Amino acid sequence: MKYLNLLIFTFCFSSGVYAKGTTTTIQVIMDDSGVLINPVEAEQYKMQMLSHLKQLTRKRQYSRAHIDVISSSIGRTVWSGTPSDLKRKPTRALALVNAIKTVPENCNNLSGSFNELASNLRALKRQGITKAHVIVFSSLIDTPRPCKTTTTITLPQMPPVQGNINKALSSFEGTRSINFYWVSPHQTNLWEGYLDPTFKWASKNNTSISINDIERSKFSLRQGLKLEASK
Repeated sequence: MKYLNLLIFTFCFSSGVYAKGTTTTIQVIMDDSGVLINPVEAEQYKMQMLSHLKQLTRKRQYSRAHIDVISSSIGRTVWSGTPSDLKRKPTRALALVNAIKTVPENCNNLSGSFNELASNLRALKRQGITKAHVIVFSSLIDTPRPCKTTTTITLPQMPPVQGNINKALSSFEGTRSINFYWVSPHQTNLWEGYLDPTFKWASKNNTSISINDIERSKFSLRQGLKLEASK
């Protein structure tokens, strides 16, 4: 397996993109790895999610929200912008579509992805962001390092031992919602137990959290994104 082409990464990510005047960020971890379950069907729901993000221009509290999209395969932010960029700038929207396409050869770097999430939130807090919504579209299957074409995945696959995903998810007190979509049925119970510290933190912090397997993800994403009104 190999990582997402760095040329695409360089083209899609604009480190200086920040929606001045907003206090809200939407952080999206998008699985573009070779271990994403039902990848062809998953692509349709990735596009459904992007459509919902684009339509946030209709909602006052989210119309100027800052959006970061993190590739699960390289564990880095590959696109930053706003709902308006997706709706009114076709070139930027296409760049995002290309950046999140599932590539069979891609590894999955879940620990790096959640570390990047925590890093983004720290940086945005310094810039005045006070509210965050976290969306994870992934089957939550980590690829052991080093990752090769012959790497064998046996489900259920344990969460990565590197990094601290629970700490990353609970690192920002302004997080209002955390939603997992497209989780492998084999991984759901395992990750619900693994994320118990995050569930406890969310309960104390009045943060909504959900883990949706593939079938529940389809139903939920057809309805829209589960974002609370900003508080």
